[in-house]
Amino acid sequence: MFNLNEIVQSAQGGQAIDNLAQRFGISPEQANAAVQALIPALSAGLAKCATDPGALGSIISAMTDADHQTSFSSPAAAQSPAAVQKGNEALTQIFGSSHIVQQLVQQASRVTGLRPDLLAQMLPVVVSIVLGGLATSLHNQGFGNVLSQLASAVRQGNLSSVQGSSNTGIMGILANLFGSLFGGAKPGDTSSLSSGLDALTKMFQPGTLPPSVTQSGLQDSIGRILSTGRP
Repeated sequence: MFNLNEIVQSAQGGQAIDNLAQRFGISPEQANAAVQALIPALSAGLAKCATDPGALGSIISAMTDADHQTSFSSPAAAQSPAAVQKGNEALTQIFGSSHIVQQLVQQASRVTGLRPDLLAQMLPVVVSIVLGGLATSLHNQGFGNVLSQLASAVRQGNLSSVQGSSNTGIMGILANLFGSLFGGAKPGDTSSLSSGLDALTKMFQPGTLPPSVTQSGLQDSIGRILSTGRP
């Protein structure tokens, strides 16, 4: 199962880093450093969403958006105005406010030496690639139909329409989904939600990051920002 770093590195036929470098006028090494510094924030934000069924439902809905899915495979799609706009919307869903996003970008700038405004332009493209990659990973495992059903119900505000749901609201529906994905739990068994969320959170893990990130204190700063709004 992919982690976030693997998703970005494998995106666009393995050329996502080079494509980002070309798009933003930086070297591939700088583009890779930017991605490595942004991924911990996305990982922490997604993991936080995994503790809130409503927020997680919104993320799952975003994962099924066609613009995000094509961002994973196409550099032109990832850099299109539609993908950038939806990437910004996803950042608001993940982090809650543009103020927090700007704080996170400032911390990534401290680690990479790249301008905060440049990183702020890159971040919605990167999150669109990530969301599309998460969906692609689930589709490749044969769970695309389940994912689409849940996302459709979330968008329509009619969660009970998900086939096989126990009609217990999003907690029960997510339990059913995660039971299907991660262990065959019985329908309506919300006790499976905890283990299912834990498994999904592993998919949100950042993956192996370079010492420049792991030894910089970046992840501690991200934690403070997400909990207090301040670095």
